[in-house]
Amino acid sequence: MITREGVQHDRRLTDSIRLTVTAVNTQPNHPRSTELKAIDEDGDQLHVITWKTHNVSQQWVEGREYELEGARGKRYSTQSGDRVEIHSTTAFQAREVSQTAATRICVVGDTHVGYRHRPRSNKASWSYDVDNRETFTKVLRRARNQNVDAVIHAGDIFDHETTQSDLDTVHEEVTRTCEQGIAFYFVQGNHDKEAGRRLLKRLTAEQSECIRLTTEETSISGKGESLNAYGYDHSGAELPSLSPDHRFHTLGVPEVLVIHDTPFPVVDEQNVNIYSPEQLDLRDFLTESTVTPDLIIAGHLHVGSEGTVRDHDVPVLTTGPTAPISDSTEDNDPSTWLLTVTGDSPEISRQPL
Repeated sequence: MITREGVQHDRRLTDSIRLTVTAVNTQPNHPRSTELKAIDEDGDQLHVITWKTHNVSQQWVEGREYELEGARGKRYSTQSGDRVEIHSTTAFQAREVSQTAATRICVVGDTHVGYRHRPRSNKASWSYDVDNRETFTKVLRRARNQNVDAVIHAGDIFDHETTQSDLDTVHEEVTRTCEQGIAFYFVQGNHDKEAGRRLLKRLTAEQSECIRLTTEETSISGKGESLNAYGYDHSGAELPSLSPDHRFHTLGVPEVLVIHDTPFPVVDEQNVNIYSPEQLDLRDFLTESTVTPDLIIAGHLHVGSEGTVRDHDVPVLTTGPTAPISDSTEDNDPSTWLLTVTGDSPEISRQPL
């Protein structure tokens, strides 16, 4: 089995490759039959192109995994790095990989609907035209197309200034998602101001599947194992002081904590701090908790990453944004994340937007 790294330009693949489809275009320009966006087993993005002349009959579904054989690779240099493509051939074969029933959750943060209203002096020139209504719609459309069991939003659904159009977009997309049977869970971020919070409160009243995460245990279930989720709105300093008995008290079920703060101390595989000090220190909170969470999901920081809490071995996912909005870097890899629960350990894969 190979990955994106092993794909050579204009050469047949030396082995099969396993991919998860993230987007499907069934009406590309002739003579192409299908164009796909996908990620390999390392989470790296590729493009798959099938040609009409090869009569590929495979039905492609977003969020599902496929194993491809007999394909030809293409590799092109671009300003943002290599673009890697997988092309069908006369020997091309594709099969869907059967999977154990799993609960699948789309994880997202920092959609910042309304960002376009920020003064130009407060954002980089390349971000003037960012319209996060479009990316919010794209995110929830992806969740519906992948038929996930739930969406978890780690805060800053809105930017600090919103119009009625911004509010209407969020209302319509969350409603459409809940009506498809996909629950929408969220915490509130520091940019979710009064108008946005009123809209979110209205949605929780209208839609039983729209749920604000709190310190009370919330069970999220789907086609596989369930998990328990807890949430804290943006604090800016420290998590609220609660009795440890109020936290992570159901044994045998994966526990997920959702926050909207920059967690500390989070380290990479080389045990180097990913974030600077003077952020939200999680060590006392984790020491006092009766059960260690299996995953911490954090919004707020505008670069997505994965790490662990130093000395606690607790995985941390920082979602990053869904559009390039950081004033420090254009290359912040807007993404959603797929959280899969099949047993007692949730697994995360990145899905670039």
